[in-house]
Amino acid sequence: MYIFRAWHSLDESIVDAEGHPANAVYGFTDFVYRFLSDVQPQHVAFAFDKSLTSCFRNELYPPYKANRPPAPQELLVQFRYCREFIDALGIVELGSQMYEADDIIGTLAVRARNNGLAAVILTGDKDMAQLLKLERDVLWDYAKNRRLDCQGVEQHFGVRPEQIADLLAIAGDQSDNIPGVPGLGNKTAVELLLRFRDVEELLEKKDVIEFLKIRGAERTQRLVQAHEDDIRLFRKITEIKVDVDLPHMELRPRGPDHLALEDLFERLGFSQFRRERWVVLAEGLAESVN
Repeated sequence: MYIFRAWHSLDESIVDAEGHPANAVYGFTDFVYRFLSDVQPQHVAFAFDKSLTSCFRNELYPPYKANRPPAPQELLVQFRYCREFIDALGIVELGSQMYEADDIIGTLAVRARNNGLAAVILTGDKDMAQLLKLERDVLWDYAKNRRLDCQGVEQHFGVRPEQIADLLAIAGDQSDNIPGVPGLGNKTAVELLLRFRDVEELLEKKDVIEFLKIRGAERTQRLVQAHEDDIRLFRKITEIKVDVDLPHMELRPRGPDHLALEDLFERLGFSQFRRERWVVLAEGLAESVN
């Protein structure tokens, strides 16, 4: 998300040492610098998507994210730069062909809780709200400086965090090319989930929808009955996996790889100012957790 934001917002005149576009890398690394400087986290990891077409969700539903054009080659190169940069800083970076970055983050969030830590998730993606479980868990849209805890999610989206995947299965998610139930929008989906615990209970008791005090109750029941199989399928797609087979790793910053950083500085054409501030920050992070 933060790489794409930089790609679209920064001028392509920003290039690496060989004259290739580097705007996304510069924007992403500036974001990372601000975040690490502000927070100085003792535990941190970055998750990246490797592919738009090889995720298990594409096998379940081939149109999944088919509305998104493939990234151009010059952006793919910058993605690799970004992953290299995080690794050279001594911070864990992860990606998978089978699972999305969301699933990796979901798995790490569960592991964090199992170790007595809160999960602070940096994203502007509402899908990730479903990962909040504890009072201390936070969904942080860093760009907008908006933080939502479990109560904030319910106030903002109208449903509890554990119902977010159900909401998207019913109402759809245009950004991921999930249509939901045709004719049922977000408002109706929220009203249904105020009365039913989740999609399973909704479908189990679908014959009573017409008696609910909601607008268009009879029509809503007909639509739910007609699209029961779709709702079940979409619910499998909108749920973030929290059991991805990831290696067990230490999420404390391990200290910078100075040779790797210097190599990246050269290839990216970083100024001396950028280089010096990054070295100071990376060493400071390592010292703060040791």
